Amino acid sequence: MPARSATRWRPSSEAWTSTWSWRPGPTHSAGRGCDVEAGGWADSSLADVRPYTITGGRTRSHHTLHLTTCLITRPAAPGTAHPSPEGEALLLHCSGVPRSVAELAARTHQPVQVVKVLIGDLLDCDALARANPVGAGADPDVHLLEALLHGLHTRL
Repeated sequence: MPARSATRWRPSSEAWTSTWSWRPGPTHSAGRGCDVEAGGWADSSLADVRPYTITGGRTRSHHTLHLTTCLITRPAAPGTAHPSPEGEALLLHCSGVPRSVAELAARTHQPVQVVKVLIGDLLDCDALARANPVGAGADPDVHLLEALLHGLHTRL
């Protein structure tokens, strides 16, 4: 006869009641937010849409976007296709003020990679444009550069 494990329960129809505080069955939600009694298997804890659903399964954008890439909303052309609700949120955040990719991810509470894919879609339909950071393209401030150089010399 094979040896029995000391941790194995003996067969009993009520043995699990001392361990489990709830009875599994069709009338209990097992504490996970699944409301079986209400007639559905919809999980109420999934109020947020999963990231792969938002991006249509895509994980990368074909645009090169860094965390510091600044974007701004472009005026909508007539007959332009409307973006997803998440894309609309990005356009709202970029309206009139240049925002970085990292800032958009933080403001929309979405993973950075998801935001990059959505931004790529918005760049493709010309709803967003890359914005130059404040001061980009202007001549550098000579006084600022001299002060910076002086500070580096004193530290080194």
